[in-house]
Amino acid sequence: MESHKIGFGEALCIILIVILSHLILILPKAILESQGSSSIINVFYITILAFILIFILNKLYKNFKGKDIIDISEFTFGKTFKIILGIVFIFYFLFVASLLVRNTSESLKTMYFQNTPIPYLVFFLLLGAGIINKLGTKTVIKCNLIIVPSIVVILIALFIVSANNFVPERIFPIFGYGAKNIFINGTANIYAFSNIVFLLFIMPLLKDFNHFNKIGYSSIAISGIFILLATIALLLMFPLEISSGSNVPIYMQTREITLGDFIQRTDAFFVIIWILTILSYLSIILTFILSIFKKITNIQNKSALTYCFLAILFGISLLYSNILQVRYIQSTIYKYIFIIFVLAICFGILIIANIKNVLKNKSERINHSE
Repeated sequence: MESHKIGFGEALCIILIVILSHLILILPKAILESQGSSSIINVFYITILAFILIFILNKLYKNFKGKDIIDISEFTFGKTFKIILGIVFIFYFLFVASLLVRNTSESLKTMYFQNTPIPYLVFFLLLGAGIINKLGTKTVIKCNLIIVPSIVVILIALFIVSANNFVPERIFPIFGYGAKNIFINGTANIYAFSNIVFLLFIMPLLKDFNHFNKIGYSSIAISGIFILLATIALLLMFPLEISSGSNVPIYMQTREITLGDFIQRTDAFFVIIWILTILSYLSIILTFILSIFKKITNIQNKSALTYCFLAILFGISLLYSNILQVRYIQSTIYKYIFIIFVLAICFGILIIANIKNVLKNKSERINHSE
């Protein structure tokens, strides 16, 4: 993947596809379940926290331009640790992707394919992602560059059209379950910005390393806006017990929308875009998995492993008992894995790497002066 350099727009779309795919399925629902009518305040709060994290990340990457977290881990702890971290990241991406694939398959089965076995739906989703990925990294990125702006326009249009159905009184009580729940318990909702993990790998792909800062801040700003819009729409359109309990919250919005006498089923069009979004996300995930695997093994033909990883992903996706278990893992276990692994451990690696770099430079200056 490193052989194909990308510009600001392509990199931004890679980061955004993560948040958009999760936004359709789980994010607004998960935030509403934990925060109730205070969800809007909580979204503002976690967005500020995300900006702080990006500020710290930019400072930590300042001395490691052109390197990703795998390269930095090798500099900090050696080759063995680099391999271990690479393997952990591969399983992390497979785990996250499996949750999304199973959730999407279960939702599609409920809405349109009641008589279709789940393994078939999982298989066809992964097959589509595999075909896109086999066309090459450049094709994956270009497809994503088309899909992301499309879904962005659709979500904005959906919010505008839905505004007629808003009931402003549903925002009260504005502090929901209390300030403690918003600012202490609600801190865990920082996992909504799980696209931060891709910033740990995007640096070597950039044509201009100086775009790294701008990509980070822009992705958080746009992600925060769309999480906020989706949360506002669900909170104000439906009673809380319905919006927090729905299968696919944004899909539920589309079923309430009609455009005159000519367009009565906007949800059907939305489902097509939704599937394309999921396929693009899975292709990006698979591209990063293959890139990490190549980096830790020095394998020459990484594309040959595409269907191997898809087979593993297929198996993991079928391990979950049902949709309730998947959503429980997404809204509880996954958030703490993100906080502990991505935020605590990876940021810890970057902090230690910077300390080591300072000590190394200081030692070199002393030796040079002697």
